[in-house]
Amino acid sequence: MMMVEIERADPARVLRVGPEPVAQLRFPLLGAALWWALPAVAMLAGGWTASTILVVAGRTDDPAALITCGVAAAVAVFGGMCLFERLVGPPGAALGAGATVELIHSPFVDAGVVPGWSASAGWARTAVATGVLVWRTHARRPPVIRTAEPVVAPRGSLDDLVAPAPGPTAPGRVVVSGRFRVTGWPRTALQAVELPEHPPREVDAVGWVQTRASRGTAFVVGNDGAHADLVTNDHVIGTARSARVSIAGTTRDAVLLPRPDPERFAQLLGEHLPHLDAPQRKRLAEQTDLRLLRIDSAGLPVGHLEISTADTLDALALSVGYPHGGVPRFVWPAHPVPLPAIGLGRLVLRHGSAELWTPWRVQSGNSGGPVLVREDGRLRVAAVTHIQHDARRSRGNAPQIPAPVLRAYLAAVDGGGV
Repeated sequence: MMMVEIERADPARVLRVGPEPVAQLRFPLLGAALWWALPAVAMLAGGWTASTILVVAGRTDDPAALITCGVAAAVAVFGGMCLFERLVGPPGAALGAGATVELIHSPFVDAGVVPGWSASAGWARTAVATGVLVWRTHARRPPVIRTAEPVVAPRGSLDDLVAPAPGPTAPGRVVVSGRFRVTGWPRTALQAVELPEHPPREVDAVGWVQTRASRGTAFVVGNDGAHADLVTNDHVIGTARSARVSIAGTTRDAVLLPRPDPERFAQLLGEHLPHLDAPQRKRLAEQTDLRLLRIDSAGLPVGHLEISTADTLDALALSVGYPHGGVPRFVWPAHPVPLPAIGLGRLVLRHGSAELWTPWRVQSGNSGGPVLVREDGRLRVAAVTHIQHDARRSRGNAPQIPAPVLRAYLAAVDGGGV
């Protein structure tokens, strides 16, 4: 059962929900064996069956033999795609399909039924298809850009950000490279190579949102076990009347919550950002690029992301989002939704404005994604992405919506009777 607690000290007054405990595998070795063995057996057994049937039949005009061979070949190709994708990533799907077809094809070459050059042609087609998928996957990864200021941080700061541990911090410094890799299981993500293998659990609370006209990122700020509220950008929703949210492996319809009353929002902005004068508060209340969504969270084992209470900050941060809709998984049935990208940068929060310095490009689809910092032992949302880098040779500083504005927005919506 999920424990629901209302923190009255939080000005946003949103529901705080503890995540459900994740069940541990009782037989991890058996699970690992099935993870690799099932697609391998499907590939080898299906390929051997398909090739044997036609060789034994000795002809290709027997309908029963062709149907049986086709079913076995389909099983083999699917198993090969799954196996090679798990070995080398998404481009392995094409490589596995090509290798399986050659496995089925080779007995006919040996028997002289088909010419030998067809095997070379098959491998050439496999190489081309694999190259296309490699290029397609690489094109979806946030490319490295030139920045006016390199992102360098002590190794201890990186360790504290990801998984703080007792004892002395690690020596040395880290230069953020801007390179990414697909890593982690079952919480798989495309993340910066400087990060450890397994993404933080808080990433589970980040999903992608899609309308008929656009797509972006959203993250959970409240979950009472029946309904969950998510934050995204207003420009992601636009004039759409409905949206769909994919999170934790499920896709659910979302209800668009009304925008807060501008006067109340401006008043709360004055409480959270007292240095702003009345015209500035009014303009900010009218232009803030935020929107709340609500989904049915029954059976959704996802907690919330807490909002940072810091008004000034200069710290290492994680940016989570779904650039171009996320990185697709081609044939992996366990992950029908795209994978998030987790970037590493330095967040500077001062005087009601925030910038994220990164050596990688914040792209379309990252809109609405949270920027997380370590605060009081937890990863909390310190900013929300709403503007992408405008050019490949950008200075590397992507403007963000700071946490004080987000807190005021949530308080205004909550006070509006939503």
